[in-house]
Amino acid sequence: MSLPLPPRFSPLAVALLSAAVLTACSSITENTTTLTKYGAVTITGKNAPAGRASATINAVFFQGLSATAPNSALQQGDQCAYALIDSTTGAATGSLKVGESLALTFAGSSVALPFSTAFSRYEPATGAALTYAAGDAATLNVPGLAGTFPAAAITVKLAEPIIPGRLVVPASGSPLDVTWNATNDPSAAIILSVRYGATATSTVQNEQIYCALKDDGAFQVPASGLGAFLASPSALRSATLIRWRTQEARPDSTSLLHIVSTVDTIVRFP
Repeated sequence: MSLPLPPRFSPLAVALLSAAVLTACSSITENTTTLTKYGAVTITGKNAPAGRASATINAVFFQGLSATAPNSALQQGDQCAYALIDSTTGAATGSLKVGESLALTFAGSSVALPFSTAFSRYEPATGAALTYAAGDAATLNVPGLAGTFPAAAITVKLAEPIIPGRLVVPASGSPLDVTWNATNDPSAAIILSVRYGATATSTVQNEQIYCALKDDGAFQVPASGLGAFLASPSALRSATLIRWRTQEARPDSTSLLHIVSTVDTIVRFP
């Protein structure tokens, strides 16, 4: 399926780019407001040999007056937008300590996530990655701390390894066909980022066509949106596919615990 692209750099791009990020807003008047407490758990995976995936995990907790909790089941509109490529990166940081350590269980194993004072977040002490197979799920247990965040547990089916089909640069006037191994799971969604240099003289990737898709295995980027992609130097063309899945839990009336599992892969055009 393909849909027309909206005007370049439309507000839709902002919505799509924040699809997997839990964010909260606070206020200078928060000392007189009952704040809501949030926990954000991120499991970030890459394809690994033998049809498995390898992932890192971290969790942060913070307070805010409101938050936007991404939902993979709702980000499946088969919509695309142009967006600039932001190459800046930053470490996830929190502001609340909810116990000395969290516990993650998956595939019969258990991993401790002690509190890191450097970033006010929870992560494995050794930085070790967890390795899992398609169909595995992970459960995070939060011990809780009185007056800070309640005890809670949350489970997510881990994002399966994503295997893209062969990519071919289309002729002018033809759509770009993108395929991958579908799960057809309504709780899973796909993010597609087609990256390129915005002009024929570009020396770096600086623009993308960013799409939020159903995990049904096929999508066509419309021909009308491929002008800059086709004009880009061939060495700068690539596509990133991300499979992601979310869950959330509300351990009490003022707290939200959110978890996201992702797997991504990058494909170069021949």
